[in-house]
Amino acid sequence: MSIKCRVIWLVVVTTFAVSCNFKTGGSKIIDDDRVDKENALWDYEGDTLIQEEEDLVLNEESTPSIDGIFNDFLFAYLHSRHLRQERTANPLRLEHTERPAEMLDDFDPEFELGFLSGEYFTSLYGNAAQMYAEDDQEFEEDSIVSLQRINLNDGTIRNFQFVREEGRWQLESIHEATFADDELDDFLDFYARFCSDSVFQAQSIADPLRIAIQDSEDEEGSINGIIDADQWQTFCPEVPSGIISNIRKGQSYGGRRILLRKSGLSNGLQEVFTFTKERGNWRLTRYEN
Repeated sequence: MSIKCRVIWLVVVTTFAVSCNFKTGGSKIIDDDRVDKENALWDYEGDTLIQEEEDLVLNEESTPSIDGIFNDFLFAYLHSRHLRQERTANPLRLEHTERPAEMLDDFDPEFELGFLSGEYFTSLYGNAAQMYAEDDQEFEEDSIVSLQRINLNDGTIRNFQFVREEGRWQLESIHEATFADDELDDFLDFYARFCSDSVFQAQSIADPLRIAIQDSEDEEGSINGIIDADQWQTFCPEVPSGIISNIRKGQSYGGRRILLRKSGLSNGLQEVFTFTKERGNWRLTRYEN
């Protein structure tokens, strides 16, 4: 049954029910519990219709635009069940590092990508130029993008590989790995401890620490300065921890500097933590928002 037909049917049923209650012209005692149940059913059906309509509009009218920038596609993919079903290979290839690959027939993108259901996502860059280039509207993305689920608690990584073919993004495969299998293993080992050990974190702050804070009186301006390392604990924002993401679009990492960008999923939040390796040790050397 189409969405429009379902809406009309529900309206007809509701109108008929109301007319039955009042057609005698006299007062009628109404069962409050029954009304609550009917209202709840109407609310549920309404929410379902709205979601279906949103998916319909998204997939019929917006598909060309979401296949441009990968981040736009990913946002739509996360919020549309229909798009997830349509743009996920079935069966999906799952590759392991120490045993043969397998094909998944029952892969659930909504569950597997649940780590992106929070308020923000993170990306790692080898330098500032890579980060700013990605924000450029003229930036040409690779046709292969790896969305990494990085578990800082157990040292594992899941690479969700998206491929753009004939102008359409699709989830093609998954590759399981550990920190030791990734070129960022040294930094990830450090950061896993940095975000979970407050004493170690305090010892890993550059002294002084450079900061760039958004000017509350000028939305496009920032206030640059320095703070002592021991001020970080009182100044410290929420440091991404637990399970973080990394959207890899061809970034290269030299092993001496990593920029961790924290971006809001539904707002303009943006924070950048710059880590530099000095004398064999990683340190946080700059923070900006």
